[in-house]
Amino acid sequence: MANVSFNEKIYFERIFQMENGYVLDFTNRTFQDFILDTINIDIYHRYDYESKAKLLRRVISDFDNVTVGKLLMELLDYKRLHLDISNDEKETFYKCVDIANRLMGKSVRAKLAPVEKHSNNDFDFKRNLEALIKVSKLNNSQERGYTFEKYLYDFFKSNQLSPRESFKLIGEQIDGSFSFKNEIYLLEAKWTKKLVDKGELVKFNEKVSSKSRFTRGFFISFSGYSEEALATFNSGRSVNIVLMTVQELVISLEREIDFNIVLEKKIRALAEEGKFYKNIIELF
Repeated sequence: MANVSFNEKIYFERIFQMENGYVLDFTNRTFQDFILDTINIDIYHRYDYESKAKLLRRVISDFDNVTVGKLLMELLDYKRLHLDISNDEKETFYKCVDIANRLMGKSVRAKLAPVEKHSNNDFDFKRNLEALIKVSKLNNSQERGYTFEKYLYDFFKSNQLSPRESFKLIGEQIDGSFSFKNEIYLLEAKWTKKLVDKGELVKFNEKVSSKSRFTRGFFISFSGYSEEALATFNSGRSVNIVLMTVQELVISLEREIDFNIVLEKKIRALAEEGKFYKNIIELF
């Protein structure tokens, strides 16, 4: 039985919208497939037919901490990727992430908070968050894209990353660059409704690789990345870029996490695990 208290279970009941017997937007078939893929358990073969909410409660009661923690974290990640997290849900969502991390034996973020605070006393998290929200409210896509690039320049400068504004080379446009630990990172910034596809990642990776073996790339997207891109982008090629979403940037600002620490953890995930996109929720 997983070590989840009554009050902790209530958090998951809320975030997974289980009050009417459902779990998020899963059908019986997709719920069965999701659990089988995540923890290798055929839920309808193991248990008699019940509502999805009751089945999830039974898994939490019957299995060990690590198994339950992994399933809960994957469900949270599913919600983050495919469904909305409202402002009212954010606190509950983060509490659930902390609980799932604890079950899997990872450090709870709240305990790490003192060492994850920004080391630059001049950095204003609230002001940067408000400025990013203003960018999101711009209706003209061209103006929004230009303003986002300008925002990132100021953001990198405030984080002491020696940024350069967008520039043109023969046959290509670079959205900007910055320096991190004596390495140069080219910037690609996308604020569009369309998910970034594999072709765009391949193109940017090749742009980065063509400069020198010392050059790296940082890709930040408003809408995120397609599942196909994340699953197959690194197949047969050397990856020199790390990915982030605007949503992750918002999370780092809301929780006052040093961007330099976020960037370092993402780079280490690529270097040590081959993961070019590891979400901030998994990093902290």
